[in-house]
Amino acid sequence: MKGKTEVFSCFTRYQKRAERFTNSKIVNIRTDNGMEFCYIEFDKFLEDQGIHAERTNVFSLEENGVSERFNCTAMDAVKVMLKDSGLGNGFWVEALLCFTYVWNRVCHKRQKKTPFELFGGRKPSVKHFKIFGTTAYVGVPRQTRSKPQMRSKKGIMVGYALQTRGYRIWIPSERRVVETINLTFNENKVHSGAVLDPKNKNLGYYPSYSETNSEVDYEISNRESSAEVKREVEPESLTEIKTENFDESNNLRTPLSKVVWVREAAPRRDKSRIDIFYKVEGTNSRFNSKKAVESYCKSNNIKYDPTFFNFSGEKHVFWYCQKGN
Repeated sequence: MKGKTEVFSCFTRYQKRAERFTNSKIVNIRTDNGMEFCYIEFDKFLEDQGIHAERTNVFSLEENGVSERFNCTAMDAVKVMLKDSGLGNGFWVEALLCFTYVWNRVCHKRQKKTPFELFGGRKPSVKHFKIFGTTAYVGVPRQTRSKPQMRSKKGIMVGYALQTRGYRIWIPSERRVVETINLTFNENKVHSGAVLDPKNKNLGYYPSYSETNSEVDYEISNRESSAEVKREVEPESLTEIKTENFDESNNLRTPLSKVVWVREAAPRRDKSRIDIFYKVEGTNSRFNSKKAVESYCKSNNIKYDPTFFNFSGEKHVFWYCQKGN
């Protein structure tokens, strides 16, 4: 819905779907006194359908507490999702759709069934849930790429597909959202840092049907803008990263007296093995071998003890190492 003028058409479509799905008739509706609900065409339609319209008093939104409370809850969740994912405020619509999708499929206080089950009569699956803002790699069909082109495109998970069974992925390099199931996720990287062009505040989607049936493409309405989305780029090699210790008290990179090593376990998707990584707390440095750790310690004047580093097992461990002289 792009504007309040579309409220009436959206309501009629919802009425047909809801009544057909539940095999019941709508008896009454409760709204505020907004002009999108209070005009002749809408009132005449409700009268012809035998639907009773309840209006709240002016400046008394509490009378419509169910919807108003959910609006408050949803917007609070949207703020947190955008903050945690690093996405800009222009993605609030995608965050709202993602939140309502998940909200309808989980149990809540005083309920033993999910809203989806209460409404549809069957238990939903949550196996496909992913974290909003997770880095994703969308597969490019062989029919649409040339030999030199990469087999996948890097994107950001911004929700669940509306027209297909899959996910909605924002492709920063192409400035569009695609719906696809042909993808893989990197759930170790969630914070995306993506932002929209300030000149294009909203996500106005227009369908752009491709030759493949596995994807439904949408393009940003502001096609004149060529600004690229700012994204954090992951290093290609874990052993090539070199960082300096940062002292926030004076905003200068100065040597600290203590270094904290964090041990991480990352199970593979096929569960064949568990990869162990080490990193320095507060940095993005990750190392997958003792040789890489030793090289990092040597270049940053950190005391290296090979007995500290164990690349077997799967528990998280913290070690404190003193800086070398």
